[in-house]
Amino acid sequence: MFASSPDPLRRVLALPFFPSVSDDGVALDPDPFSPNALLGGFVSGPENRLAELAVRFAVDGVPIFERPLGAPDAPNDAARLAGTPSRDDLETLFRQAANGETDADFDAIFDRRAVLVADRSSRSPERRPTLFPLDDETNETDALSVPATRRSTPRVVGRRPLEEASFFTPLVFYGPSGSGKTRLVEGICQSRRLAEPNKTLYYLSGADFARSLTNAIRRDQTQIFRTLLAQARVVAIENADVLAERDAAQSEFLPILDAAVREQKLVIVTFSKNPNEIPGFSPELAARLGAGLLIPTRFPTRETKRFVVERAAAKLGLRLDEATVDFCVDNSPASVGGVCGTLVQAAQEFSSRTRSPSPENFRALVEARNPEPTWTLDRVLKTVAKQFSVSVVEMRSKKRSKTLVLARNVVFYLARKLTDATFQEIGREFSNRDHSTTLRGARDVAEALETDDELRFQVREIVEKLRAEERVDL
Repeated sequence: MFASSPDPLRRVLALPFFPSVSDDGVALDPDPFSPNALLGGFVSGPENRLAELAVRFAVDGVPIFERPLGAPDAPNDAARLAGTPSRDDLETLFRQAANGETDADFDAIFDRRAVLVADRSSRSPERRPTLFPLDDETNETDALSVPATRRSTPRVVGRRPLEEASFFTPLVFYGPSGSGKTRLVEGICQSRRLAEPNKTLYYLSGADFARSLTNAIRRDQTQIFRTLLAQARVVAIENADVLAERDAAQSEFLPILDAAVREQKLVIVTFSKNPNEIPGFSPELAARLGAGLLIPTRFPTRETKRFVVERAAAKLGLRLDEATVDFCVDNSPASVGGVCGTLVQAAQEFSSRTRSPSPENFRALVEARNPEPTWTLDRVLKTVAKQFSVSVVEMRSKKRSKTLVLARNVVFYLARKLTDATFQEIGREFSNRDHSTTLRGARDVAEALETDDELRFQVREIVEKLRAEERVDL
């Protein structure tokens, strides 16, 4: 459900999330300072309107319109009479959402006041609990009071699950770490679990998928592995970049996608960038992924970050003047989580102080707590491994896949820049590689950074993560 905002283009999706559990399997209390708690869910500005639309479709189903979009005089066609969503209609909606020019029509599709009467006569299955609750007290008279601009979209005469629109399988989210992919996938999976508690759902990382497959092959239990996945109604795999250059994992993943189309299952996959741009995927798998619904997730724009700062600050009881808000927006990390972390730190610091959270005091706070950022080689190694979706064990091994070589070289480069470790000390962490190997790897990265925009982005993102973890950059 949308939260009120002075800017209609800044909205919040109330995403349910999986509760955290302890090592003993005991459910923990929700984090009161998480982005979900502070913001109420996923903030959707124009930069992530496509992601918002995809989540709505994955949870509430795709709409079936009484007539084709953009054809006001066209009669009902056979697809609508059969209760099947039209690909043309859905592509039109995504195109409109990408252009950001039709918010009124976009909202009307999910506004109960606009579709209440149509829903009562819908041939769609019985309505399930939805991620986006609608006003149960609304009546037919309310529907007539909706402004004409909100009724310009054709009536919704039914909805079908996204997986039944086979031309949009799989659902792929791709974007930099911290852009919200995990929160979106968790929201979809958790709401599907709540709606269909008796259905099997698998939610795992790409590394876990590859590891489970490897263990199954070693134990001669490949068929059991396939059967378990085949039973799932929803399969979600995060950070699937790790499947690149892993032929066995790809050969198992491809039939999962093909079966999902045949059996109308929902498959959700996330990548750090468009899978068609990731080297190491087989042509068949790359084509299959590209045939699904590819949705980018992006860091918030400055305007969206301002919305986040104001909303989170209000929840934390921070009274920020305009100058302080501007300072937070311009100096906080790029991700929403980083922005919230900045404000949580400020609230905790200033709650025990008499001075106000002004820009000057924010700067003083940063300088007093972290005069010089310091990181360890181990922290750099773990952060780079996560960025490239590989394990620390693989990073330290003798394996020389293209992804691992690049990731190691980035560690060599950043560890020498950001820590006190020498090239010899760095090499000892990587199966006793010698000084010349680590030096050459660091130089390769330094040279590549001059021309490789993607690598520059990756390195900047790694440094930003380190700063966010150490809370040294407001």
